[in-house]
Amino acid sequence: MTEQQPEAHPENRRRTRIVDIAAAAGFSPSAVSRVLIGKGEVSEATRRRILAVASELGYERDSDRRGRPRPAGQVINLTLAYIDTAWAAEAIAGAWTAADALGFDILLTSEHDSPDRDWVQRAQFRGVVGAIVGLIRPTSEERDRLARAGIPIVMLDPRADGPEGIASIGTSDRQGGFDAGTHLVAAGATRFVGVVGTPQYRFGRARMEGFADAVSRALPGAPIEIVSTDWSVSAAADALVPVLRGSTERVGLFAVNDAMATGAYAAAAHVGLSVPDDVSVVGFDDEPTSRFLTPPLTTVELPLREAAAAAVRLIVAASKGTPIPGKRIEIPSRLIVRGSTRHPE
Repeated sequence: MTEQQPEAHPENRRRTRIVDIAAAAGFSPSAVSRVLIGKGEVSEATRRRILAVASELGYERDSDRRGRPRPAGQVINLTLAYIDTAWAAEAIAGAWTAADALGFDILLTSEHDSPDRDWVQRAQFRGVVGAIVGLIRPTSEERDRLARAGIPIVMLDPRADGPEGIASIGTSDRQGGFDAGTHLVAAGATRFVGVVGTPQYRFGRARMEGFADAVSRALPGAPIEIVSTDWSVSAAADALVPVLRGSTERVGLFAVNDAMATGAYAAAAHVGLSVPDDVSVVGFDDEPTSRFLTPPLTTVELPLREAAAAAVRLIVAASKGTPIPGKRIEIPSRLIVRGSTRHPE
């Protein structure tokens, strides 16, 4: 009777381990492990060789107890413009929690200009089921490459409007600005200042449009001064000093992010005005530091965790055959009232 070859015998198929593949392919067990779980950098030739040998030996991932228990293909790529910010921390937490609950993993990458750190190539290499990109508007070439690889994409809180047919998820920026304006009117302001960042990203414009619309509706003809500055505390403070100096009216000030709202505190103090008695201030994002200002900052919540979780659910549904709607999906924002705005008298 002819001896059975290892790759043909069911019992041998079940016993195939990473060390067996490493010995047959001529690579280290760690390199084999990286290829089989879809993580880590190896060349395309190495990846193909290892996968071919694994297939020949009948490797079944569930049989190797040192590997991850989840089957291959349950990985979602999350690419962020920055990974060391409060925004990134919220996005990662929301995406990971939702993915883990659904039995998926998150592969975290950051955007790089260098070709050898191309996030699309890494997503293709690892065989992800979908890609979520935060604050990034993928180029047409990147979208084409993902489409050819069968990788659906969802944009998370993009800085610019997305191309037609690509899903994006974010907060209701314009509504949040509108709520801020309505609140400042109710707080008794008679003069209004809006602080918008430069570059004027999509969400900044939408927030400021909502604010101006609310004020104009409630107080037709009320003066609204728009100040453009860098998206930082110090830049906003410098820009607002001449605007607030000598003010004798109750000022309602809305900044499209919390950093610039914090700068308004400094500017008011510099010219001898008080928050909230002279200047009521509303920010946007609800950064962790906003509640520790003196007084605590009234702000509009950015429901980023919920948005990231919703993006994950779209990708998971797509992996099971449900098409992703090619439109913008908005998660409602919420005004959080704290001590930086006057209470209606």
